[in-house]
Amino acid sequence: MKLLLDQNFSYKLVKPLSKIYEEVVQISRIGMGQTSDSMIWQYALTNDYTIVSRDAYFAEKNALTGYPIKVIWVKCQNNATENILNLLTDHYESIMQFHDDATKFCLELIDTLEDDLAL
Repeated sequence: MKLLLDQNFSYKLVKPLSKIYEEVVQISRIGMGQTSDSMIWQYALTNDYTIVSRDAYFAEKNALTGYPIKVIWVKCQNNATENILNLLTDHYESIMQFHDDATKFCLELIDTLEDDLAL
């Protein structure tokens, strides 16, 4: 599974996440830090990435267009890099199940007591 981290995530996540995911890139590290969401969407589609974002745009676009790509929508109160890293590592199994399920287009990772939701 290939993850494309939106610009609202630190590049410092790339190295530790690369230990468990096939490939991890962060938007600003590939020269797309000032790129529009629609260009990021197209890049993910063209290069077979799952987008990881705090932005509702990608989940909403998926719902409107028939979800040609997967989106992990991170919703959390604590936006510290360590917290995001823990969410993406602690939920590895559910992320991989989501990736393998062709009927799901968005996985919401929530750092509260609520369950993660796969739509």
